[in-house]
Amino acid sequence: MRTKPPTKGGALARGLAPESYVGEETYAREAERVFAREWLCIGRVEDVVDPGDYVSIDIAGEPLVMLRDAAGALRVFTRICRHRAMSIVEGAGNRQSFICPYHAWTYGLDGRLIGAPLMDKTPGFERGSCVLPSPKIEVWEGFVFVNFDVKAKPLAPRLRGLSRFFEKWRFADMVTVRSYEFETGWNWKVMCENFIEAYHHIGAHRLSLEPVLPTRLVRVEETDGPYAIVHMGHARARPSAPSADESWAKLPELPGLTEEERRRSSLVHVFPLLLMSPEADRLEYYLLFPRGPARMKIRKVFCVPKSARQASGAEDAINGMTERYLKYRVEDVAINDSLMRGLHSRYAERGRLTHLERPLYDFRRYLERLMAGQSGRSR
Repeated sequence: MRTKPPTKGGALARGLAPESYVGEETYAREAERVFAREWLCIGRVEDVVDPGDYVSIDIAGEPLVMLRDAAGALRVFTRICRHRAMSIVEGAGNRQSFICPYHAWTYGLDGRLIGAPLMDKTPGFERGSCVLPSPKIEVWEGFVFVNFDVKAKPLAPRLRGLSRFFEKWRFADMVTVRSYEFETGWNWKVMCENFIEAYHHIGAHRLSLEPVLPTRLVRVEETDGPYAIVHMGHARARPSAPSADESWAKLPELPGLTEEERRRSSLVHVFPLLLMSPEADRLEYYLLFPRGPARMKIRKVFCVPKSARQASGAEDAINGMTERYLKYRVEDVAINDSLMRGLHSRYAERGRLTHLERPLYDFRRYLERLMAGQSGRSR
C-alpha cells in the first residue's frame, strides 16, 4: 500500500519542480528512463482488424507500425527500413507488404525482408536474416502496449487491481465511435496532472463542470499499482431515460452497476501515458504521444458497448457527448497554455498539494523512482 502524503506541512505534499516541465535535459532523461523502460499504450486491438490492416504510430521518438499479419495475429514493428533507416510506410490502411520508397526493399507482414533489388551482388548479405525489429507487446483490456526494454516484466500483473475495479465495464468489448487528434504546446506531465485531479472544477470549469460534478463530491481511491483513480460524484442522479437535459448522456447504462457507480464519473491515469474516463454508459480515453518538453500529440477516443451502438437514439447521444467534450476542452486548453507559460517563470515553485491532488503526489513519486534508476512498480 502506498504512503499517503502528509496533510499538514512537509515537502512530500508538493508537486514536481517547475524545471522538470520545461527542460530539454529532463525530457531527455525521461526518454531514457521512463519511455524506454515502461509500458506505453499505442492504441487498441480494434485499430487493426483484418489481415493486412496497419496503422503508423510515433511514440517516444520511435516510428512504429501496428498490424495484423496473414494469420490475423497482432504485430508491432519498427517501420524503419533495415537498409538506410527510411520509413517504409506512413498513415493507415491495408497492405500485403511494405515497400520502402527509397530503394524498394520489401517486407512481409511478418516483418521479414522479402525483396532487396540487386543485393544478391553484395558479399555476405543474407536476406533471410533481415527482419524488422519489434518491441515487447502486451494487450490489456483491449489496449495495446509496447515496451522497448527487453527485460521488462509483464504489465497485466501490475494492473490486476485496476482490472478488478472496473470489471463490469468490460473495456475489451467496447468499440470506438469517435476519435479526435490534437497537437499541443504542453509538457506531457501537464496533461496528465490536469486530467487526474478534479480540484480545478471549482475554478477552470466553474460554470460548466462544477455544477454537474462538484469539487465537494470528489474522492481519491486507494490503489496498489502504477495508476491513480479519482471519482467525481454527480450533483444529482443520472436520468434513467432520455430527456431534453443535455447535461447527461442518453446511452443505455452498463448492466450490473451499483447506485454509487451510476452516480459517479471516474478518472484513471495508467502511468505514464494512458488516461481513461469510465462512465456509467461508456469509456473515454486519451493516448499521449510526447514529442519534446513542450510538444505533444493527443488522441481522444470515445468507446461504447457494441449493443449500445445500435440502441435507439445512440447517434444523437454520441453527438451530444462529443460536443460537450469539445466545449469543456476549450477551458482546459486555456488553462494548460497559461500553466506552461507560468512554469517558465523564475518565481515558479513546487506547489503545495491538496488532499484532492494526491494522484499528483503518487505520479511524482513514480517518476522520481524511475528517474533515479529504480523500478516504477513499488508504491
